[in-house]
Amino acid sequence: MTTAIRLRSRNYQWYWWNPPNDVSSEKAAEKHWQKYTDVENEIIEDSYKQNKSDIEIDGSFIISLKDNVQYKKNDMKTQHPIKRVQFDQDHHDILHLRENRFSLPIPTTSSHEPEKNDEIPPPSPAFFPNLYYRCELRQQNKSLSDVVEDAANGFIKEGEKLDKSHEAEWLAQQLLAVKHHGQSLEKVDWDTEIPTEIGEVCVYLYTKESFLYRLINQILRNPTGATDEQRRTLGPFCFLLQLYLQQHPTTEILTVYRGLTLTDKERKQLMRRFLSFTSFTSTSRNRKKAESFGNTLLIIDLNIKQTLSPDKNVFCGVNISHLSDFPEEEEFLIWIYTLFEFINYEYDPEKKKHIIHLRSADKN
Repeated sequence: MTTAIRLRSRNYQWYWWNPPNDVSSEKAAEKHWQKYTDVENEIIEDSYKQNKSDIEIDGSFIISLKDNVQYKKNDMKTQHPIKRVQFDQDHHDILHLRENRFSLPIPTTSSHEPEKNDEIPPPSPAFFPNLYYRCELRQQNKSLSDVVEDAANGFIKEGEKLDKSHEAEWLAQQLLAVKHHGQSLEKVDWDTEIPTEIGEVCVYLYTKESFLYRLINQILRNPTGATDEQRRTLGPFCFLLQLYLQQHPTTEILTVYRGLTLTDKERKQLMRRFLSFTSFTSTSRNRKKAESFGNTLLIIDLNIKQTLSPDKNVFCGVNISHLSDFPEEEEFLIWIYTLFEFINYEYDPEKKKHIIHLRSADKN
């Protein structure tokens, strides 16, 4: 079944105008139309379709859909024009990958664990989704709907701390809209099958540019530093996302790429015999786009057969491009604590690029 969120039209974009005072021509002024963020765009579009006259977004801004202007809640005199641009088809103008999502250094067990180079990193007790499960779920009789509701409430609590209440509310509403699909699934554990309707929304929300993605990855970069409250607020969503990804692995994609800006020391962390990524890791099937970032290119070989099922490739991630707001990124999302093996290193003097070859370990 196709979830409602996947049926949403993507052929619109809202802008607001904020030119400097010395703009001398209409052509120059046109360059100063700025896009609203992913979630702001959705909030404004929802209100537009509901024929609302005004809507508030984060930052205490009021959007007047009646007058097509934006202004501060406490300053109606300073107004900025807004506009809605409709396209003939779904519009995506991403020529490159989103830098914050696809190019930050990858946290690995080798950054925190002093294991020998030839040892397989042990599973971390701080594995965030499992930490949530052990502390919050294992001893409780919660249904999957309860976990979805906990995740939505977690969005709102974390959003309030960051002055992103409106963004958090929109994210929570999308998740609560599919909550009923988990009502019959009681006593949730790692064997619970996540309904497609819930799993697809989790993936979609993770692909949005919002505080949620940034905060989750900030925590997963140092899971031992997560607070008990963060375990309760963000743990439910990470648990749902991890479980759904693991239940829907992609095996036909053979190679993925990620561009990084690394120091020599950081590169060496990726050149140990075995390593595992401690966060959800975005990669792309498109080498050219991945090479547009940084001084280092990871080439990850996924064409590795399972030891017990030699006709199948090892499971380590999912092609989520069809669920993303940005399908042109060709995103392949690697789930937390996937194990990789270092193969070799080379330097491309023409492109001035360090190249590290990894492959998915058959021990995953």
